[in-house]
Amino acid sequence: MAVINGPQPEVTLSDDIYVLYQQHYNYLVFVGLKSGLDLCAVKDLINQIFLGFLEKGTDFSQVSNVKAYISTTFRRKLIDSYRSSQKYKMESLDEFSDAWSEPSTEERLLNSQALEELKEKLSRIYEGLPRRCQTVIFLKYYEGLSNEEIAERSSLTIRSVYNNLFEGIKRMREEMVKENLSPKDLSIFMTLIFV
Repeated sequence: MAVINGPQPEVTLSDDIYVLYQQHYNYLVFVGLKSGLDLCAVKDLINQIFLGFLEKGTDFSQVSNVKAYISTTFRRKLIDSYRSSQKYKMESLDEFSDAWSEPSTEERLLNSQALEELKEKLSRIYEGLPRRCQTVIFLKYYEGLSNEEIAERSSLTIRSVYNNLFEGIKRMREEMVKENLSPKDLSIFMTLIFV
C-alpha cells in the first residue's frame, strides 16, 4: 500500500453541496416550471433548499438515493410555496361557490376521454421519431438526466445528445401542429407520454 505524503486537498461540505447543485439544477428547474411557477421563483426555491442543506450540514454520504432526497425536498418546498401563496388569496363566497362545483359524471368521462386521446396522439408522434431521438427524449424528460449524464448512459457524444434532442423536439412540434395541438406546451406534454 502506497502512502501519499504531503498536504491533501480538503473537500468541504460546501464543495459537495455545490457539485450536487450543479448536477440536479436543470432537473429541478424542469420540475419547478412544470408546476406552474415562473423561472425566477423556481431559481429562488432551488437556492433556498440548497442553502438549507448547507445550513443544516446535511451529510449526503448517509443518503442512499441523493436524487430522490433532493427531489422530494424540492417538491415539498414547492408545496409550501403554493400553500403560502394561497393563504393570502381571498375570494368572495359567490365566486368560490360558482368556481368550485363537482364535475358531473359526463364531464369527468369526457375529460378522461380527451386526456386519453391526447396521450394516444402524443405517443404516436413520439413513436414516429427515430429510436435515438426517442432514447434521448426519454432520458431527458422522464428520468430528468442532464445532457452529460445522457451521453454517459447512451455512449453518445454530448454533441450527438444535443443534436438528437433538438431533432426530436423539432419533429414533435411539427407533428403537434399537424394534429392541432399547441407546441408551446411541449414540455408539459412530454410528461404525459410516459404516464
